[in-house]
Amino acid sequence: MNIKSLSVSKLNNYIKNIFNNDAILNNISVEGEISNFKNHTSGHLYFSLKDKDSRILCVMFKGNVASLNFIPVDGKEVEIKGYVTLYEKSGQYQLYVQQMKIKGDGSLYLQFEELKRKLHDQGWFDESIKIPIPIYPKRVAIITSKTGAALRDIVSVIKRRNPSVEIYLFPVLVQGLNAKYEIANAIERINDSNYGDVIILGRGGGSIEELWAFNELLVAESIFNSHIPIISAVGHETDFTIADFVADVRAATPSAAAELAVASLFEIKSKLDNYKILASKEILTKIQLNKNILANFKNHYQIKRPIDKLNQHRQQLDLYENRIYSLLKSEVHARRIALLNIKTKLNELNLLVHKQKSMIQDINGKDLDSIRQLNLNDELIINFKDGSVRSKIIEIKEVYP
Repeated sequence: MNIKSLSVSKLNNYIKNIFNNDAILNNISVEGEISNFKNHTSGHLYFSLKDKDSRILCVMFKGNVASLNFIPVDGKEVEIKGYVTLYEKSGQYQLYVQQMKIKGDGSLYLQFEELKRKLHDQGWFDESIKIPIPIYPKRVAIITSKTGAALRDIVSVIKRRNPSVEIYLFPVLVQGLNAKYEIANAIERINDSNYGDVIILGRGGGSIEELWAFNELLVAESIFNSHIPIISAVGHETDFTIADFVADVRAATPSAAAELAVASLFEIKSKLDNYKILASKEILTKIQLNKNILANFKNHYQIKRPIDKLNQHRQQLDLYENRIYSLLKSEVHARRIALLNIKTKLNELNLLVHKQKSMIQDINGKDLDSIRQLNLNDELIINFKDGSVRSKIIEIKEVYP
């Protein structure tokens, strides 16, 4: 029997027809966990649906996406209705999703949305009440499972970034009925004992059921009442819990939470070096500015040639001194001339007096200037301006000094 060879396209088309004519594959319901989720710019959704043993590629076209009442993310357990067929170009069979809902009729998701809305309305998510994470904490308290990968990741990052930071572990159950009580109790213990400057609350990824302890009101209340800032790092980057919204900071992963909590010594040193460089530049700039100002002063004539300015003042003083000396000399000279004039006039008067006849003479014409030159009965001649008289002494009275 001769078997006819087929092209790849015909073979794929043949297989596709088998899928399309299968009653079960044309209307099938499947449940599993979303992984490798991608929201394409076209509006189509591409992801895998998996369980612990297998996975199948899924496509949900834009027209069906509009019917979703939740945001698909990795790790979410869902129930899907659709059909399976072959994509001929790649030769891969895929599940084409027509309807998708959260597994279990979405009861947990509905509870999540209801509590989220309630706490939001009460203001528990407001940024204004968030406590800032300390820049350089000395102690970090970790609330997580003591056997989980989250703990190893957090400790590893902290030790790498700053080995001097003290780490305090508060091991708790992170899923199950008692998990919420242990988590809330750990938060309260840390606040009462002040074992941490910041708290990291974390665990690895999981389904909504596995993460549900972090959606409990009791845990949300403990986070809200904490006076120590809390970083929530629950699940994968696409997982969101009530704890994430109430916490002061939400980290995408436990490792990211450790990086947010503890500053890197290398980064601190780099910042200090940058500050040092900036400070040095600023100081040098100010020094140069002051040098320029000083240079401008030096170039000024009065600063540049202080001796010239001093000589100017000295010349001015000499000028004032000469003026004063000249004025005094002129005054003295004038007064000297005046005195000489007076002296000359006095001398002239004195000569004039000596040239004139004495006012009193004896009978022989001898000038008399003292009473001791006279005797009783002596005759005298008294001269006047317009003539003279002859008189006789009848009495002598001598006056003693």
